[in-house]
Parts: sequence; structure tokens; C-alpha cells
Amino acid sequence: MSDGALILLIFGAGLVGFATERIRHDLVALLMLAASVLLGLVPAAEAFAGFGDPAVITVAAVMVLSAAVSRSGMLERLLRPLQPLLSREAGIGIVYALLTGAASSVMNNVGALALLLPAALGSCRAAHVSPSRVLMPMAFASLLGGLVTMIGTPPNILLAQMRADLGGTAFAMFDFARVGLPLAVVGIAMTLLLVRLLPVRAERDEQPLKFRIADYLFELRVPDGVSPDLTVERLAATMQGTDQLEVHAIDRGGLLVTAPRASRRLLPGDIVQVEGRAAVVEQALNRWGLQIVSEAEDDLLAGAFAEFVVTDGSPLAGNPAASDMLAGQTAALVAVSRRGKAIAEALAAQAPQAGDVLLLQVAADRVPALAATMGLLPLADRPIRLGLAPRDLLPLLALLAAIAAAGAGLTSLGLALLLGVIVLALAGRLPADAYRDIDWPVILLLAALIPVATAFGQSSIAGELAAGLSNLGEGRPAWLLVGGVLAVTMAVTPFLNNAAAVLIMAPIAASAGQASGVPVDAMLMAVGVGASCDFLTPIGHQSNVLVWGPGGYQFGDYARIGAPISLMVLLLGTPLILWAWS
Repeated sequence: MSDGALILLIFGAGLVGFATERIRHDLVALLMLAASVLLGLVPAAEAFAGFGDPAVITVAAVMVLSAAVSRSGMLERLLRPLQPLLSREAGIGIVYALLTGAASSVMNNVGALALLLPAALGSCRAAHVSPSRVLMPMAFASLLGGLVTMIGTPPNILLAQMRADLGGTAFAMFDFARVGLPLAVVGIAMTLLLVRLLPVRAERDEQPLKFRIADYLFELRVPDGVSPDLTVERLAATMQGTDQLEVHAIDRGGLLVTAPRASRRLLPGDIVQVEGRAAVVEQALNRWGLQIVSEAEDDLLAGAFAEFVVTDGSPLAGNPAASDMLAGQTAALVAVSRRGKAIAEALAAQAPQAGDVLLLQVAADRVPALAATMGLLPLADRPIRLGLAPRDLLPLLALLAAIAAAGAGLTSLGLALLLGVIVLALAGRLPADAYRDIDWPVILLLAALIPVATAFGQSSIAGELAAGLSNLGEGRPAWLLVGGVLAVTMAVTPFLNNAAAVLIMAPIAASAGQASGVPVDAMLMAVGVGASCDFLTPIGHQSNVLVWGPGGYQFGDYARIGAPISLMVLLLGTPLILWAWS
């Protein structure tokens, strides 16, 4: 059996393994690599070359930087003007898909997605929306947005240079928009509609709660610059439906107003006592720019929350100085839950009762000592994310600087992102367990598949593909050849990275165009569009990989949504290419 047949057999078996999900995806990839090495398709000395591939380094660095940006809370602050649109599933999906598509047209598509991913996840949590409804449209929008300009994606840059090498002038910045912009608009709209056909899924690493804690009591500060239209009624109705906040009291300069009327305006300096779920409070913080009164002074505690049950023997039980006692243990009382019972006192004057659940802001390494000293029972970890007033721009600046450096050609995206991680580590902005932010099964999967994909590109099947494509153009209409190049490029891209697909397919397409009389520009554009439109699998492009886990997607979900998008690109892209470049 030829090398080409063997590599196709391995890929076929691997795709079956991915689709059935009976075996872990990273193990399927390792099995594919092992088979390729044993059959002599991948030299043993190159079996682990994928671990040093720039794509693998890029994805790992993006995960670390993305998590750092998420912890900083800066994106939520910058996107605050859009918060009124982010209270419902449709608004979140549309806003983030359009933002990702627009950003990816002027920067690397992976970088654009990484920049907005933390904010999108935060908006989903705050509005109680499944990320599965939002993240796939964002990933596909990052690919479609890259079609619009020359710098939107590496294949376009390669094609511009290839056009110059063939005797013409390089494609200009917006030459790609003639075809790419209509495809991006239609594709994003289709994705937003089709994703609703998928079952609602949670994040893969999200653990179901063993119990539901009653609503917490919070105290929120109204800072300077708050909207003059903010009233008690609008604050209570931060989220639609029945999941709303209950406003108990307003402390205005020492004057306590209990049971305030719905029309009362909230003014800078007010301390507002509200009761509700943490996710709803987070939405209120992000939407209205409010602050948590009991926020600890130590910047290192930002986002470090833990939940405890007060036991009968706790020195906090019945003690009105509980807040001060906690402060002496470097912990801050953020909220109290009392089994659904009303709590009239301010947080600073709380005398916790046995059985109360306390939400404390405390460093993770202090949790065991605090529990032992204060007689508290720590609850199992669960994600508690509150939009505390952000103070740290460095993570966002590091990510933007990396994207800008790569976009300007100063260095590769992978190296730029890695330097960004190093800067954050040296500045003390990364926690000791920062490597936990990396989805290691995904990294292993990519590293294992890269040598196998290289073997595919070097196999005899590539030469056979070139010959078949050249024969296709003889004596046939131009649309058939352009559509064929577009379809074949889309078919091979999942097995290669998009830059490799361009390097393999562009010379073949140009030769076929010259032999058949079809404009070479049209053939090159067909390759460019096909190489950037990989919607069928989560492993074909880094953007798809980045949302695979956080969105809770299954392998087959990509094909369910991606197949109609791919068909649209083929049917609409072919006439657009001929209209623009014939």
C-alpha cells in the first residue's frame, strides 16, 4: 500500500475516533501519531516535533494571556457601554460575533478571538447564558473576518506575495474585501441562526453544584460618573425575567433609606444593599459600573473568593464584630446568605448565625488556616466571579502589544505571545498555578497531529491531487475550475494548517489557471477563501480549538453548523470570485 493510501487510512480512522467520542480526543491523536511512526510515515526523530511547533506555542500562550485578561476585569470595563445589549442571549451572540469579525479583519484571527473570549465568557455567566450559544459564532466570525483584508490571516499575506512572484503586483490591503466582506456578513448571520439548533451545553470543566445557595446579601457603592438614569427599579431589573435583585436599603451619607421607592435615583456615594445571585450582581457591576463595598485593599486578592458555612462553635457566630475579626485574618466579608431569610443589618454590623454561608474575599492559600481559626466549613470550589473595580491594565496591554508586534511583522505571533507571558510573570501578574489555565489535552492533541499532517502534505497523494486538478480545467467552464479549487482547498485545510494549505494549493491552482485560461487571480482567491474557511472540525484551526472546551462542544457539533456555512461559501464564493477577478 502506498504512503498516500496509508496516510488517508490513518486520517479516516482518526476522524471516526474523533466523531464517535468513545476515546479521548488527545488519545486518538496520539494513536494516529503512533501508527504513522510505526508505518514509517513519520520518522521517529520527528515524532515529537509538534511540541515545538509555533501553532502549539501560540495556543498555549493565548490560553495563559486570555485567562490573565479575564482576571483583570478590564475588558468588562471597556465594554460597559454595550452592557445594555448583553442581557440576553441574542444580544450577546450578535455583539461578540460582530466585534470578533471586525477585529479579525485587522489583526490575527486567533489574537482577535483571544482578546474577546474572556469578556464573552463573563457576559455569558452574568446573563446566565450557555457559552455554547456564543463561542462557535465567535470562532467562525474570526475566520470569516480574516477574509476581508490582506493582514486578516496569514494565507492572505502568502497569496499577496505569490501574486507578485508570478509577475504581477501584490494584492492590496482591501482587494480581498470584494469577496470576503459579503461572505463574512452572510456567514456570521448564518452561524448565529444555526447555532441555536445545537443542544445547550455547559463548559466542559464546569462542575454541577451539589446544592443551591440562597441569594446573597451584597453592599454596592455608586461611584462618580454613574449613569444619571440609574434608579432602584433599573438596578433591580438588571436581568430580565424573574431573576432580579431586591434592593433593601440605601445609605446616603449616613442617612439610611429602607425599602426605597422604585423611582428613587441612585447618586454617587450611595451604598446600596441588594440581595440576589452572585451572577446577577456581577451583571449589575459590569452594566452600571458599581463597586463592591467590602472589596479588600490588597490587589492580590482580586477575584480570590471562597465560600464557608458558619459552624456552631465558630467565634463568628452571634458576634457583631465578625467583620473586624475576619479583617484581622486578611479576609473580607463580601456577602451573606441565610437560607432565604431576610437580613436587615449592614454587612459591617453582621452577627453571623450558625448555618449562614459567607462569601469571603481571601487568598487561596489562606483558606485552610482561616477555616481552622474561625471554625468555618469551606465549601467545594466553584467559580465565583465578580466584576470588581479593575486596576490592572498590564495583561490587556501585553496581549495587545503581542498582537501589534506580530501584525507589524516584528516577530511571529507565537513568540510575541510568549514574550507577553514572560512579562506578566516577571511583573508578578500570573498566579503560581498559571499553568492550570492551559488546556493540556488540547495542546497534546495539536502536538500529536502536526507531524501526521506534515506526512500528509509530503505523501504521493499531494502530487495526485495536483494532476487531477489540472486535468479538471481542460475544456471546462471557469466556474467549475474555480469552484473545484475552492472545494479541494476547503477539504484539505482540516488536515493541514491554513498556511500549509496555501503553500501546497496555490502553485497547483495557478498552474491549472494558466493551462485553462482561467484568470490566475481568481484561482489564487479561491485558494485563499478555501484555506480560511475551516468550519467542519475543531482541530483544523486554532480558533476552533480555543472555543472547543469552554463552549462544551462535541466533535460533531462543528460539522452540523460548519457544513451549511461551507456550502454557502462554495455556492456564493464561486460567483463572487469570478465577478471580482475575471
